[in-house]
Amino acid sequence: MLGFNLATTRLPARTALAAIIGFVSLVLAGVALLYPVVRASLRLSADIAGENQRIEEQKALLPLYLEMKKIVDKGAGQDIPPAETVPLPLGKVQDVAALFEECAVSSGVQTYTVTPDPDSLARGAKSLSVRVVLRGEPADFRKFLAAAGRLPSLETIETIRAKRVSEGYDYLVVAWLALE
Repeated sequence: MLGFNLATTRLPARTALAAIIGFVSLVLAGVALLYPVVRASLRLSADIAGENQRIEEQKALLPLYLEMKKIVDKGAGQDIPPAETVPLPLGKVQDVAALFEECAVSSGVQTYTVTPDPDSLARGAKSLSVRVVLRGEPADFRKFLAAAGRLPSLETIETIRAKRVSEGYDYLVVAWLALE
């Protein structure tokens, strides 16, 4: 019987080179086709993680929302007439931070920043936008909102955002003040 001879099973050089080129081509094509899929998968994973974080924040704020909803459902505050807005003199614009800090101190929340937006005065507008960043507990924040609502130059509160942090809650308030 004839034995297995390595010399008789040897591939021609052209065939071996074609096999190597084919294998490398398959690997490169696989990488080129899988890369967009992997990238999209990573992006979707990041989106899912962000949405899960938002859901957790909403779950943390749910008790506060339910408590405030009970107050509103009872009809509290519906008979209160809107306050008359007294414009703030232009010479007192630099005291805006002190107005909101006074409201914060009296309510027990901590003020981080009070930032008037000079762009809101563009084209002769009669209102000034002010961003206030605070930290505290929800009950104290409600006291802050009540104190800010008593400011005579307050036109409206445009935005309120709350975010749970390890020390309580961070709040962002964007308020508009009337100017002379």
